Amino acid sequence: MATFLLLILVSCNKMDQIAVQPEGYLESVLRSQEFSMYEMIELTIRDFPELDLTMLKSVTDLFHLDMRVKVTAISYHTVNPKGNPVLASGIIVQPLGMASRGVIHVPPTTPLSSLEGGSDLLIITEGVFAFLGFTVIIPDLIGSGISADLPQPFLFMDNTGRVCYDMHMAAMEYFERYTQERLPSHMNIVGYSGGATGAVALLRYIDCLASSPVKVTNLFAGGGVYDMQSTFQVLKERRYAEYPLAPLLIASLDYWHDLDLDYSKVFTGSLLENMDDWLDGTRNAQQMRELIDPHLDTYMHPDFFTPERNAEIIKIENALSSHTFFKDWNTNTHIFLGHAIDDLSVPFLETQALYNMLKSKFHVSLIRGTGGHYDYGIHFFISACLYLTIN
Repeated sequence: MATFLLLILVSCNKMDQIAVQPEGYLESVLRSQEFSMYEMIELTIRDFPELDLTMLKSVTDLFHLDMRVKVTAISYHTVNPKGNPVLASGIIVQPLGMASRGVIHVPPTTPLSSLEGGSDLLIITEGVFAFLGFTVIIPDLIGSGISADLPQPFLFMDNTGRVCYDMHMAAMEYFERYTQERLPSHMNIVGYSGGATGAVALLRYIDCLASSPVKVTNLFAGGGVYDMQSTFQVLKERRYAEYPLAPLLIASLDYWHDLDLDYSKVFTGSLLENMDDWLDGTRNAQQMRELIDPHLDTYMHPDFFTPERNAEIIKIENALSSHTFFKDWNTNTHIFLGHAIDDLSVPFLETQALYNMLKSKFHVSLIRGTGGHYDYGIHFFISACLYLTIN
């Protein structure tokens, strides 16, 4: 946290209004509702019972505990990983009773259930920045919310960047059409875990456009996956994955990459026998943990761990190789990377490798922490809250 605070001196938060509004992204307003900070806390405790929330007591003064926020779910036009048009959804969270302090785009973490999108629940943990006075944009991503009938393309970096960007354009249209206001041209992006992957994906997508009506001032990405092939390699060596995403990710790769997998050579044991039921996308993380042991030996085919592998494992690894940030791009954004060195869900080496790639060219900071994937996540969000509030 001290590192983030010291870096305040070299950053600014611009609130310039844009001259040109995007058009053709917004489809409809789905619904809206008001919520309190206390409802947000109850939701977080319910969704993440393993978190130590006592650390939040030190920063309660940052939040307006008695304020309310308005959450609006919208649908918008984007594309799926195959490039085909699709309707997606997301939410806009606005502080009530005060002028907005700016815009923060927060891609969601990686919900394993397709039924837990922001447009389904309305109030979700990523919306906490609205209680600091910010307007928050949160896409559902494909496979959640209004597009829940599709398999979730977990951590598909190119598509995630596009889907997040289109959501932001739709949010700008929403404000122009329904509030007679305009969003600022500058925003911050914050993401943790799968949301960190989405955060970097969004920044890279914007940076690679010839022109964009939005600019990113700061990017905060913690505990993210930045190269799927290297992540799988570490998990293979550990034979342990705290977060039970791997089976769902493999099924997603099979669908979107047309791998036509023979699962008898991919999975084993109870997962192979029950995969149609267990991997139907209706179970949350806690329910998946009750079914899938963190030890990969209990559900991955033995060939997964051998140097030779089999033809089906090779198909998966070839598909994984197309999802990486380890390619050059140019950015003027100040990037803050964070990761717990004892993370058993996403290897710390992911963030270290991205930092090594970026540090010689860009303004990037790396903050190492401890506490595992979950407790460090709280520290990370507190640090981002401190930075953005004081800044």
